Parts: sequence; structure tokens; C-alpha cells
Amino acid sequence: MSKLPLLPHITVILMLLSSYFPLLVSSAKCHKDDKKALLKLFSRPEDLSWSSSTACCSWPGVICTSDTGRVISLDISSVNITGTISPSIGDLPLLFSIDIQYSASLTGTIPYSITKLPLTSLTIRFTSLSGPIPGFLGELKELTNLDLSGNLHTGPIPDSIASLPKLDRLTLFGNKLTGTIPPSLFRGLTSRNLLYLSDNLLTGEIPISLGDADLGYIYLAGNRFTGDASFLFSESKQANEIDLSRNQFEMDMSSLSFPQNLRLLDLSFNRIKGTIPASLARLNDLNSFNVSHNMLCGRIPTGAQMKSFDASCYQHNKCLCGTPLPSCHH
Repeated sequence: MSKLPLLPHITVILMLLSSYFPLLVSSAKCHKDDKKALLKLFSRPEDLSWSSSTACCSWPGVICTSDTGRVISLDISSVNITGTISPSIGDLPLLFSIDIQYSASLTGTIPYSITKLPLTSLTIRFTSLSGPIPGFLGELKELTNLDLSGNLHTGPIPDSIASLPKLDRLTLFGNKLTGTIPPSLFRGLTSRNLLYLSDNLLTGEIPISLGDADLGYIYLAGNRFTGDASFLFSESKQANEIDLSRNQFEMDMSSLSFPQNLRLLDLSFNRIKGTIPASLARLNDLNSFNVSHNMLCGRIPTGAQMKSFDASCYQHNKCLCGTPLPSCHH
């Protein structure tokens, strides 16, 4: 039987292979300068299964461009990295994303050489990095996401970071940060995504710029904030979750209106007075709510999701009443 009819099919197969072959080859590429920098990056690269005998683009946690084999992202989680981050990190010129998590043996500080990188996202969380958050991170003008949570950082939030022009997500919870929130944070910006500063030692009043930024997620719990935070609340805002619990905020809850898409509201353990507005009962998405340990009075509104919140969400107030607390007598 003639095999000539198979030739068109073979041609198609070869064309397909030729189109994919460069990608297959390039995935194994590894720029020699990037490889050199990576092997210096941590004290024990072998802990990450990084070996000089293999291409760095095949190493766990290393992501490269498909055409040139240049390193563009590091994504390292739950590896016990020993020692500190080497200044060689600055020798990865195309690196735009760093994500290092759950490495208790990673110590020291972030090296200044990181400012040479075109970073848009920097995440180093749940490690033993310590000392002040470096002010030079403010030189990373393209940064949209900064997450240094769950470390051992101390000192204030640097003004230079608060002034980053494109910062959309700032996550610093679970450190030992002190001082106030810089007034420049998110100033002049609208529709920011996330501010997560819970469980630090921060003090003072929160800046009005946080209200102007119209944040989607606000977590300030477990600090020592004071003053009136009512400017965070409005029907026109986009917030989905607001947690101001375990602070010393003083405001009149009666005057608050709430974002229509609000899912979580925790104001517990503050010094909030007034009554719970009936408008809360019209929030169909509200699934987590707590105003316990405040100075609230009056009848608890009913309707929508309110029936799903038990007495613990209202306990230790001045004179709240109605379901799920005892009935009102007036």
C-alpha cells in the first residue's frame, strides 16, 4: 500500500512540533547570571533542592520567562530556609514577584539590593525576619502588593512605604509595629483593595486618607487605636469586610451607614456608644457580626441576617435588648 497519503499528516505533525519545540527547549533554559545569583541567595540552597548541576528554571519555586530563561518570580513556601537573604537577590534584573512563606529559620533583614528590582509584589511572611521595616522599600515605585505579616518586625510603618504611588494591598499583621499609621497612607488614592494591620502595637487615630481610599478590606484589630473611625462607613463605599475589634475607638454607632456588600463587621472590644442602626438588617450578605464589649444601648434590629447572630455577638454592652438578648421593657 502506498504511504504517500500519510505525508500531509506527517507535515502537520512536524509543524505542530516545531511550534511547541522552542517552548519546550526554553523551559529548560537558565541564564547563567541568574543561576549564579540564586545559588548565593540563601545559606543552604540545597534545602530548596537547588543544584548547580541542573537548569535553574527547573528548580522548585523558580519561575522563568519561556523565551529567554530569565527569572521573573520566586514562590517559596513551607521550606525551612536557613540564614539570611543575600544581597545577590538584586542580581535578578527581571524579578518582579517574590513570595516566601512559612520559613521560621529565615532571619535577618531585607537587603537594600532589592531596590534594584522591578518588583510589583513582595511577600515575605511567617519568617523570623526582624528589626524595622526598611524605609528603602519606598524606592520600589511599581509595588502594588506588600506583605510582611507574621514576622518579628518592630518600629513604625515607614512614611516612604505609605507614600508608594501604586500600593493596593498592604499587609503587616502579626508583628510588633509601633507608632501611628502614616497620614500619607493611600492619600489621594481611590478604590484600594486591602489594609491588614491587625495584632500589632499601633496607636493613635487613623488617618482620614483611609476613608478617601475606599478600601475593600480593612483589618485593624488588636492594636491601640483611638478616636472616631466613622469616616470608614458609608452606603457608597465598597468595603466587604471591616474589623476594628480590640482597640479603643470611640464613636456613635447610631450615625453609621454601611456598604451594601458588607459581609463582615467586627467592632467588639471598643468604646462605641449609641444604638445599632436598623439599616444593618437590610444587608443580605452580612454573615459575620460582633459588637460585644462596647457601650451600646437600645433594641437589636431584626431581619435579614440578624437572626443568625447569637447572644455572644452582643454581650457586655450597656443596655442592648431584644432577640437574642432578653426582651426590651420599653
